[in-house]
Amino acid sequence: MVNNPPVTAAQCIETEWLNLDYSYQGLTDEQLRAYAQQKLPANFTALKQQLVTGEFENKTEQRKVTHVLNRSIHNVVKAANGKNRFVEIVRLLRSGNWLGATGKPITDVVNIGVGGSDLGPMMGAFALHEFADDYSLHTLHTHFVSSMDGGQLYAVLPIVDPETTLFIIASKSFSTVDTLANVQTVKEWIKPVLSEADWLQHHVIGVSSNNQAMMEFGIPPNQQLSFADSVGGRFSIWSAIGLPIALSIGSNQFSKMLEGAQAIDEHFAQTDDITQNIPVMLALLGVYNREERGINNLAILPYDGRLRYLPNYMQQLDMESNGKQATHDNQPLTTPTGPIIWGGYGPNGQHAFFQHLHQGWDSFTADFIAVLHRAAPGFTPPVQDALREQQRLAVSNCLAHRKLMWEGFRAVGPDGQEDPRNTYTGQHPTNLLYVDELTPQSFGALIAVYEHKVFTQGVIWGINSFDQPGVEKGKNCAKDILAVIDGVKSQSFDASTDRIIRRM
Repeated sequence: MVNNPPVTAAQCIETEWLNLDYSYQGLTDEQLRAYAQQKLPANFTALKQQLVTGEFENKTEQRKVTHVLNRSIHNVVKAANGKNRFVEIVRLLRSGNWLGATGKPITDVVNIGVGGSDLGPMMGAFALHEFADDYSLHTLHTHFVSSMDGGQLYAVLPIVDPETTLFIIASKSFSTVDTLANVQTVKEWIKPVLSEADWLQHHVIGVSSNNQAMMEFGIPPNQQLSFADSVGGRFSIWSAIGLPIALSIGSNQFSKMLEGAQAIDEHFAQTDDITQNIPVMLALLGVYNREERGINNLAILPYDGRLRYLPNYMQQLDMESNGKQATHDNQPLTTPTGPIIWGGYGPNGQHAFFQHLHQGWDSFTADFIAVLHRAAPGFTPPVQDALREQQRLAVSNCLAHRKLMWEGFRAVGPDGQEDPRNTYTGQHPTNLLYVDELTPQSFGALIAVYEHKVFTQGVIWGINSFDQPGVEKGKNCAKDILAVIDGVKSQSFDASTDRIIRRM
């Protein structure tokens, strides 16, 4: 066992809102430039430009990739009737001027969606809640429901009131089984208090790329927010799908989130030196660790509780995009592509899975995410000081574990022999993404960086990061099984599946 030497020169990339330290990867900039020459396609600069201008082609679905174009509050959404209603809807709900069918102000908003219609909005609303615009004295609570088993509805419905609750039905296709199952249960729940017509008229907003389906469902046109079919679900946080974030913090702060993402778009597109380009560097390091070091997993370890949903979000963004075994032109691949993404809130992980990371058998790589300072608005000065001290505690732990994972530690017992129980293997390559403070801008920058990293790795591997054929087969199989469970048709699957169906 050989421990890595301490880092003597920091390798950092700094931008206005986000910074990357890749010093613990064990590769020189010269090695990385040579690796980039080997891996990046010859037309990479042109591909970057295509992405940021909305011209990159999703070949298998025969449409452009346009999520980057949503990074402007003026482009983010249009209502079905052609009017931009996003800002107006946010203002009405946050000011308490959106009234329910019985004349009471809306106090709770429940977002019903799944995947990209749930993970991104939930993450953003939770992370940025403290940045809510000051103008609103009206209390508006946001809740998120995604599970098809109704478990989240079971928890939310008892604490909200049909007369003061508005539901966002968020589904790109407006046909997602999980989402519509939750909606059907909500329709039963409101019946003792509201007619379905009143509920639709005063308590529902639709968010979808399928305007016709929203019309057929009965949602009034001025309560429909649409986004382009060329915006992938897992890339849609910047579109109307981000409505719950704007409802939590206000449209002005939502615009700042878009501003941070726009800054990274420019950084990504205009920075040719790969050792100064954060998304490209993350992508190359990820490919190197996957292919050259044979590491099949990446842990996302945020050291700020406001980012605790980031690992969940990253699982969809990365694994649904790059978990592929065929090229964009449908040729089989013989090399591995995207890694397994996992992780958790770093300070909690220290008391759970970090033992395995430090002394277990398995190789891994990790992205640590740190917020260096905390303003802690809304508290008395003594409480603010205490919260700042807690932030320093978190950062010190982040730096310590990152250092130990790379350098390791060789313990020697009293007899001068190696002490295996207190020896740390080290040699685990990690990145540190850090911001001075968590703000809407730095949050937007962080998410945009990961989007561009996924894109870059996709073009390196020659795969289409913007489709998800592996998701569809399971959905179709589930429909067949449900039809048998409901007695609609008779079909045999296998001994195990058939036995469970009979028991149901």
